[in-house]
Amino acid sequence: MNVKWLLSVGEPRPRYVLLVAIGVVLMMSLTYPIWYPGGRGMAAFAAVIAVVLSHLSAKFVMRR
Repeated sequence: MNVKWLLSVGEPRPRYVLLVAIGVVLMMSLTYPIWYPGGRGMAAFAAVIAVVLSHLSAKFVMRR
């Protein structure tokens, strides 16, 4: 697996930006019952994880 490709900055394509935005909104809304009671720290952690996961999934979708 090419780790450099996974960690590189995302392509400046509208499709990539749309995939990342949809992924973050979807993951934050699905995990709302988990991070809301945890406060700001848990919300920030969930947001960082959501951005990372949506970046990776968008990269895999754009690879096809």
